Amino acid sequence: MDRGYEGGRPLDAMCGAIVERYHASLHHSLPLIAEELAAMAATAASPELGRMRNAFVEFAGQIESHLAKEENLLFPAIEALAAAERAGAGRPELPFSTMLHPIRLMEAEHVRIEAALGELRDRAREVGEPDTLLPAWRRFTAALRHLDDELHEHHRIENELLFPAALELERHVW
Repeated sequence: MDRGYEGGRPLDAMCGAIVERYHASLHHSLPLIAEELAAMAATAASPELGRMRNAFVEFAGQIESHLAKEENLLFPAIEALAAAERAGAGRPELPFSTMLHPIRLMEAEHVRIEAALGELRDRAREVGEPDTLLPAWRRFTAALRHLDDELHEHHRIENELLFPAALELERHVW
């Protein structure tokens, strides 16, 4: 019996879909947003823009680190569990004793990432709209709003669908 999350979709397929949809989008958009901020900060003599750029670079690094943990550790473990269940095998060798610990770590990182995004939104309101950079600033704030929406949906899918199903799968395969 292959456990799925939506419409019977296997968890390994869900991991792949998250990477293709959300992770790929983040890997693509984060450097572009950082470049836009760097260009604005270099053009305008605004200490607020420089601080905004630095905060965004730190935020982007936090997300990239998080994505690497999911892509290289957690998702391959979930995929291995799903494959073991399909094969009727026992729990495969995993890099951790239980899925609970890395899942709780990812959930805690989701909270920290969303808090950091809130701080970026606050900083953006403090900067305002520099007149000389109005088109670029509007692109940046639109990208930040889009990033906010994407991250909330991404985290919701993982926290509410993937992670609980992965823990149940691990109990079943154990």
